[in-house]
Parts: sequence; structure tokens; C-alpha cells
Amino acid sequence: MQPGDLNEVITFQRLTTTDNGGGGQVETWTDIVPVSWARVLPKSGSEQMRAMQVGTSLMFDIDLYTRRDVDEADRIVRANGDVLRIRSAMPVTNAPFMMILAEKVTP
Repeated sequence: MQPGDLNEVITFQRLTTTDNGGGGQVETWTDIVPVSWARVLPKSGSEQMRAMQVGTSLMFDIDLYTRRDVDEADRIVRANGDVLRIRSAMPVTNAPFMMILAEKVTP
């Protein structure tokens, strides 16, 4: 992979918990890495049975410069608004890049 292959802006978000002022807590997604350049490629589409309905699961391979501040608990928001759940994140051996496997979150 070459640096010029990183042609899409993505944002990493982390689930955070804050007090709501009434004794409870509110969970929200907060940007932790506002802008990263990445290559986002659809991996495969498959149908699966979910709660007695047929749904689709779209997986993506994401390549970017290695980051040590993101993990599988975080998520990615693409420039087009798609939200991707990180399934795995691993560095590429002997390279400054990392690979992420992510799944599109459907509302």
C-alpha cells in the first residue's frame, strides 16, 4: 500500500459516559481521532438471519497509518455518514500501516 491509496477521511469515536445531572448517566460517542486518512474497501456482503428477519452484513477492510490510540471498543464514522463497528485492528508487520476489519452498523 502506498500513502496515495489513503483516499477517504474517517473519524474514530469512543463510547463515553457522563453524568446527566439527575443522578443518572448518559452514554454518547465522542470523537477521539477527528480525522484520519484511510483506504476503505468493501470486503463481502452476506445475508444472515437476525431476529427472524433477513439482514445484510457488509464488512470492510480499512488500511491506515498505525494508531495506538484506537481498539475494538471504538467505532469509525465515514465521510458519507456510515458507522462501522471495529471487529479487529492489527498492525502490519514491518510497515507503518495497520489493518482494520469493520462491519457496517445498520439502524
